[in-house]
Amino acid sequence: MLGTVGHLLILIAFMACGLSGFAYFQSAQYKNGVSDWKRIARAAWSIMAGCLLVAYGVLVYLILTNQFQYAYVYQYSSRDLPIEYLFSASWAGQEGSFLLWILYTGLIGFALIKWAKNWEAPVMATVAFCQFFLLSMIVGLKIGSLNIGSSPFALLYERFPDAPIFQQNPGFVPADGNGLNDLLKNYWMIIHPPTLFIGFATMVVPFAYAVAGLWYKKYTEWVRPALPWTLFATMILGVGIAMGGYWAYVTLSFGGYWAWDPVENSSFVPWLVGVAAIHTMIAQKKSGSSQKAAIFLNILAFILVVYSTFLTRSGILGDISVHSFVDLGLSGQLLIWISAMALVGFGLFAIRYRELPAPQRESHVLSREFMIFSGAMLLCTTAAVILLGTSAPIMGRLFRESPSAVPIAFYNKWTLPLSIGFVFLAGLGQLFWWTKMSVENVNRVLLKPLALSVVSTLLVLIFTPFVEQTVNPAAIEATNQEMVQAGFAAGFGEFWNMYGLGILLLLLLFVSFFALYGNGMVMWRIGRGNPRLAGGAITHIGFILMVLGIIASSGFSNPLGNNSGVQIGDNRDNFVLARGETRTVDGYDVTYVGQETTSEGHTAYVLNFDDRKGRTFTLKPVVYKSNKEQWIQHPDLQLYVEKDIYAAVTPSVMFESNSGNAPGELTIARGDSTVLGNQEFLLKFTGFDLNIDPNTLPDSTEIAVAALLDVTNIRTGETQTLRPVYLIMRDRMQQSIQNRVDEWNLTVAFTGMNVNTDEINLAVSGVATPQEDWLVVQAYEKPFINLLWVGIIILTGGFCLSMYRRIKDQQFRDKRMPVAA
Repeated sequence: MLGTVGHLLILIAFMACGLSGFAYFQSAQYKNGVSDWKRIARAAWSIMAGCLLVAYGVLVYLILTNQFQYAYVYQYSSRDLPIEYLFSASWAGQEGSFLLWILYTGLIGFALIKWAKNWEAPVMATVAFCQFFLLSMIVGLKIGSLNIGSSPFALLYERFPDAPIFQQNPGFVPADGNGLNDLLKNYWMIIHPPTLFIGFATMVVPFAYAVAGLWYKKYTEWVRPALPWTLFATMILGVGIAMGGYWAYVTLSFGGYWAWDPVENSSFVPWLVGVAAIHTMIAQKKSGSSQKAAIFLNILAFILVVYSTFLTRSGILGDISVHSFVDLGLSGQLLIWISAMALVGFGLFAIRYRELPAPQRESHVLSREFMIFSGAMLLCTTAAVILLGTSAPIMGRLFRESPSAVPIAFYNKWTLPLSIGFVFLAGLGQLFWWTKMSVENVNRVLLKPLALSVVSTLLVLIFTPFVEQTVNPAAIEATNQEMVQAGFAAGFGEFWNMYGLGILLLLLLFVSFFALYGNGMVMWRIGRGNPRLAGGAITHIGFILMVLGIIASSGFSNPLGNNSGVQIGDNRDNFVLARGETRTVDGYDVTYVGQETTSEGHTAYVLNFDDRKGRTFTLKPVVYKSNKEQWIQHPDLQLYVEKDIYAAVTPSVMFESNSGNAPGELTIARGDSTVLGNQEFLLKFTGFDLNIDPNTLPDSTEIAVAALLDVTNIRTGETQTLRPVYLIMRDRMQQSIQNRVDEWNLTVAFTGMNVNTDEINLAVSGVATPQEDWLVVQAYEKPFINLLWVGIIILTGGFCLSMYRRIKDQQFRDKRMPVAA
């Protein structure tokens, strides 16, 4: 019954939204009867928002009361969830998160009704147009064979009518639900998604103002009322992204806060464009430049929000991103939504383009306008690169059925040099004046920050392991010899391939110091006069501290045990500990004490650390198998001012469970590792090799495939690559050519493979399967990572100060000169 009420409320909201949008359009279009149309529009919007609020309350009530006859409740809730996770289940799925986003947009509409003044009608008409599409995603209408939206109040038998249980018993109600994915059972689940959706919802407002400016041919007036909204939307979206990064850092076992996941990127791209839009709006308001760019980028930022929704919810990235929702059949509606928003925004922009004002004079190269515009374009270029990489799987479908994502190296290679450019301009633009500067003034304002940057960079080179971690003298000598033999161009190319990343990081470090000192000087000068004007400088300082935190925590990150020769996964250095054993690893005495049971009933592995400064601490990373038979690994961290110590573990039980074979036999997937013997060897399956000398194969061989196996002697650190060969003969019989390491008394044979799962079967002799309790430990030092988190806080504070200033300026302007729409 309650589900029927909820569904009916969404239908009413859907119709009320359409009426509100039509009434606002009429109010904006005609002068006669404008007040009546506006009253109708406001009333319809109020009805819509009220229905949405009650419908969301109904959904939460159904979840809290465990009504598993509803598909959404069954899929994302269970009886064992604490109340905070039961509440967060309301936005864990597609329909619930859409409903939350739509509810936010309804509340934002009330704020616009109150504060948009004479811009209310055109702005709200655009917002209502977008809201109508959002509501269509959850309206749950079925017209013949056409399904419009997926309702959060659909019953389980309606969602899965072909399930045998419902054919036998249509009234069947499960005793319990699937519950949340274990990775979502985290306090960040309670605050990260709602914050991100506030950012998504608010991004529609600057889009609506830009459309209204084009609609009314007020190509510059829209910027003042829109700027506080653009600042708020970009700020809150950035906070949401940062929350997601910290969530990954403290919860996932990959040791980082950003993995260039396609769905993460799809939120980051509109944020970058939003930041670029803010700068062009400030330039437009201050000096009359960048009018076209300001309009275009505000439209583009919201279009990218809609595109990110398509990437996340269409299921197109389901095999590539762990964050992607499954496909609910909304792909077509999402594409129509993108097309409609683009048609309204870019269509109007194209129609009005010839009428858009041009600046009275071109910006001088030595001016703040030029620096701001250049920085905005570099931000947009960075966004374009990330968007290209993120969209590669979609474009790849034109050529293959299951395209893969681009490697992380693609993003690092292209974004790093672009980052150097816009970080440098973040300092240069603040130091330059509006309109034009003379060469003498440029030299004067740049002298101090450049000198301080040189000194700071040299200090980093002297007192940190930067050189040791980015320069290999033996490799340089080899490269020099290659340059002599192959010619300078070929040698330099090889040199750049090996050391280009280190050089670019050094440049990024230098320009970061330059931007930090430049903005610090500006903040000090402005702050002494009028602190309210220092928002821009504070925001830039926060951003630069973020960049320095990224450089320090990534570039200087020290994996403990990096001299042990033991590796699991790509670029992850590890070491092995038995229960009760203590190992000295890079100056830390690490002891595996034993196991504890957490309050949630999971297993924590207790590691005692004694560091080189005499500080002792205990880390308790958690590993357990979920009710979905999925291994969940949560790291633990020790936080210091100057660094974090991070540890995750892979216990022996995971290897034993994953193999499931008798001693001497194992199944392993490409990229995975396992320990052999009594902690004697670490074996990693890196890939296949089809280039096998036919002279080494039997005459009747039909197919031959070699497995590439890196086997490391854990005690000595020596690594050898084995290539056992799997054969299929002409008579379809299977054979293998084994590999043996005599000095280790180790023999490995490749006995079978599963092409669909990239798994192979190996037969191992000469070692026994370990039975004792041991761990593979992955541990890192993360120096100065707190700069990243402190920078995010300062960046957010600068946004808030800038937003407060713009709101006060607009209020003062509204009192003196109301905008006539």
